[in-house]
Amino acid sequence: MTMLTELQFTEARSQFSTLYDSVFNSFNPAIVNRKQTEQVAMLRVDLLKMILENYTLIPEIIQEEDGSITLALDLLEIYVNNSTLESAAKDLVEDIKFYAQDYSNRSQLFLHAPNRTHHFPYVLRIMLCKNDEEIRTLIGL
Repeated sequence: MTMLTELQFTEARSQFSTLYDSVFNSFNPAIVNRKQTEQVAMLRVDLLKMILENYTLIPEIIQEEDGSITLALDLLEIYVNNSTLESAAKDLVEDIKFYAQDYSNRSQLFLHAPNRTHHFPYVLRIMLCKNDEEIRTLIGL
């Protein structure tokens, strides 16, 4: 039992408008239970973004001897190299989007992998971005 509003799935379904209004208009997160072990949380997206705002993704910028730029995002183990910072930044955005989608598509695998499970809040933060510009802002480029 938690201090949050908890409803059984059938009750949540039958009272969905009321539940939605409570979550959205009154800023009250809620938990919906189904069976004995399944729980989901309902939360406003703006509050979720606020919770995740400290999960930052700032790549290391490395000037290579050949003049190219490497962007190293060690946290997610994503690395790109290109001739200019702008080109490398575009590549990094694409690789980040691909990784987030792959993580989402194979979440059961990634969430059970010791070296990937901690990526989840970062992936969620990426997936909440509406476009490439938001991802660029997220990575500080």
